[in-house]
Amino acid sequence: MHLNCKSGNQKSAIIDSRNGREQRPHGDLHYQIKQFNYPNDAGTSLSDVQFDLKAGQTLGIVGRVGAGKSTIMKLILREFDNYDGQIVYGGDDIKQYALDSYLPAIGYVPQDSFLFSNTIRENIRFADPTVPQTVVESVAAKSDLSGQIANMPAGYDTQVGEEGISLSGGQRQRLAIARALLINPELLILDDALSAVDAETESEILANLKAERADKTTIIAAHRLSSVMNADEIIVLDAGHVVERGTHSELMTQHGWYQKMFERQQLETKVEGAVQ
Repeated sequence: MHLNCKSGNQKSAIIDSRNGREQRPHGDLHYQIKQFNYPNDAGTSLSDVQFDLKAGQTLGIVGRVGAGKSTIMKLILREFDNYDGQIVYGGDDIKQYALDSYLPAIGYVPQDSFLFSNTIRENIRFADPTVPQTVVESVAAKSDLSGQIANMPAGYDTQVGEEGISLSGGQRQRLAIARALLINPELLILDDALSAVDAETESEILANLKAERADKTTIIAAHRLSSVMNADEIIVLDAGHVVERGTHSELMTQHGWYQKMFERQQLETKVEGAVQ
């Protein structure tokens, strides 16, 4: 079966093998892309990008706008298969899994998630409308949204409006995270999905994820470096290349882009706090 996927103006043809593995992937993730170019684009989007993630670990991906952060995730999500390299998850090349088994194991939360003109409850349990209220409340708590829902007049029956127009940007992002957590994904991908929440809320959500996902893997791409500072490994991208890598402490001693950007963001946070 051929699936036509789109990313902006780009198209890809993904082949879903009829004999693909129907087992839900779990375990270590090995990512080694020698080169990837978007179709009909002469430029190289990724070059020599490699990382290994054991089950339960967290990877942070940072870099300037357009550095290739989202492209890394598009390949994991099998939006494109035309790359030189290999992505192995749970011991098997991801191309060997049946899409119906592979994709439901991944919870992907982009910066701007689509919300339906429905209640908060139905938006959270979109992937499985049959889950009980206790599960809905549990994932809302993990995404630090339950307190705000409790203060809404209709609670979980609150209508969010078309594309979540009645919610703040931070509330929309937290609802989207709750929706991803509902499926208990083996791999959770947050693509700048905490950009609209404040630093305290961000810290609370990340602490919840660390406690609740001890045996499952998380990838966080972010502009705000505080989102990744507790990751097991952080890679810094520039023009599709990995230019720095290590833990937060290690990167702070390298005096490169990461260290300079982190200190700049910390200073900006202090200035904003003083103004308020």
